[in-house]
Amino acid sequence: MWKSLTLSLAALVGLRALTLVSGFPKHEIIDVEADIRDLDVGDLDDMESDVPPSFLEELKRGKQKKAPPIDMNDPASIMAGSQGGTQMSFATLTQEKAEELGKGGTEQLASTWKTMLETGGVDAQCYAVDPGKILFVTNGPGSVEKIKGFVLSQSDVDWFEINQQRHYPRGRAAPLMDNEARAEREAELGWRAPPEAAPAAEKQKKKRKKG
Repeated sequence: MWKSLTLSLAALVGLRALTLVSGFPKHEIIDVEADIRDLDVGDLDDMESDVPPSFLEELKRGKQKKAPPIDMNDPASIMAGSQGGTQMSFATLTQEKAEELGKGGTEQLASTWKTMLETGGVDAQCYAVDPGKILFVTNGPGSVEKIKGFVLSQSDVDWFEINQQRHYPRGRAAPLMDNEARAEREAELGWRAPPEAAPAAEKQKKKRKKG
């Protein structure tokens, strides 16, 4: 008796479940893309169409390969920095400003300029290679032109140099101090060896080789 009752209850539960399931309406997907458009999830063929411009700019910066760090005391590191698409350019301050800042002040200025360039969307490494002389290392397309415009708009800049070509602030076509006069002044300040010392050093080396 109990066995028959159990089987009857099981059959009743199964029948009820089948009735509930069969009671739900059935849906047939005819046009997937139309259904997705109805959900307002954006354009699946253009994943960048629905994101803010600021996000796209940040994404592009992240995809750009950053220039490797350069050891200014290692010539091999400097040479490696000029390869692989990396571009190097220089800003030379006026002699008066270079003497005012010295090496320490030039390093602070390089750090300030780096921050200003980053604010303008330019990723560049900035190094004070000498008093009044700053090296820029970049890898992004169009970065050098942006740096050039930035540097030449700053006060106390004598020239900007890229690929051994000098560019001057508006209204000038020549440096404020030529190379010879600048070299003599830097030698007086002890920033470099006097021009006449170089030949003497070469002669000394030749004498050593002969000996």
